[in-house]
Amino acid sequence: MLIGVGAVLVSLLITGAQTYDGYGFYTVQTQDETKEIVVAAGRSGTVNKVEWTAAIKPMKMPAGNGGYGPEVTWLEVNVTKKVLDDSSATMTAFPRDMKLTDRAGRTWVVEVSTDAERPTERLEVGKTYRIPGGAIVPTKVADEVELLLRPSNYRADTPTEDLFKRDVVEKMPQDTEVLRFRRR
Repeated sequence: MLIGVGAVLVSLLITGAQTYDGYGFYTVQTQDETKEIVVAAGRSGTVNKVEWTAAIKPMKMPAGNGGYGPEVTWLEVNVTKKVLDDSSATMTAFPRDMKLTDRAGRTWVVEVSTDAERPTERLEVGKTYRIPGGAIVPTKVADEVELLLRPSNYRADTPTEDLFKRDVVEKMPQDTEVLRFRRR
C-alpha cells in the first residue's frame, strides 16, 4: 500500500511540474513579452514584414439588431494586411486577437466578417487583403475606442504536428507585438 501511495504522489508531482512548466511557457509566449506598437491615425504598422492598417467608423444598425437601443453604437472595423517580403508570404492567418479598447481599459471583441479575403496557402507580396469586421460599443465611448490587433505568427507551410512541438514553436517568430491604432 505504501508503494501505491508513493506512486500516486510521484505521479501528482510530475503532472504538477509539467503543468507549471507549460503555464510558464504559455505566459512568456502570450503575456510577459507583449510589446505594444502605437500606430498614428491613418498610418500603418509593420510586424514580421507584414503591413497592417485599420480604420474604425460608425455603421448603420442592422435590421434585427437584437433589441439594442441608442445606448450602443455599431462600429465598422476595416483592417488591411499586406505582405512586404516573400519570406512572410505564408503568414496567412487572421490576427490572433482583435479588440477595441477605451481609456478605462475596457474591451470589446471585433467580429471578423465572413467575406474577409483569406488565402490559405500563400499571400501575394504587395497585394492588400481586406479583413472587415464589426463591434458594438457603448455610445459614450464610440469616438474614443482604439483597435488593438495582435498579428498571428502562424505560417501555412508549418506542418500541423509541428505546432505542438515546443522546440519548433520557440523558433517561430514570436507573436508578442500588439498594434494599437490611434484614431486621432
